[in-house]
Amino acid sequence: MARANLTVTPVPRAGLSLAGALTPAVADGHSYGYSAKRQIRLKNVATAARTVTIVMPGEVDGQPLPDRPYTIPANTGDVLIPPVPEVYRQSDGTVWINYDDPAGVSVTVYELP
Repeated sequence: MARANLTVTPVPRAGLSLAGALTPAVADGHSYGYSAKRQIRLKNVATAARTVTIVMPGEVDGQPLPDRPYTIPANTGDVLIPPVPEVYRQSDGTVWINYDDPAGVSVTVYELP
């Protein structure tokens, strides 16, 4: 199975209700097109905390660059990750999101005006 692509939700200047639908996390992870104006919202309704990782591509002196983990608290943990730096952009122009366990986790990507 392949990484699933996320649809980006634009945030209008008038504001946006956060009651909108989120996309369930998947075992193979998600991707979205990189932009410095995009941020990730993650929600966890599972009874255990989950770790979500933004994958950093590349190496320095033959050593892989470290990925960036985020802990999403259990029972309605709702976390907003600010726009990630361009260094997280994969060679295909996307940002990759991995889940330690996708059960109970949902995600969306917002694009700021």
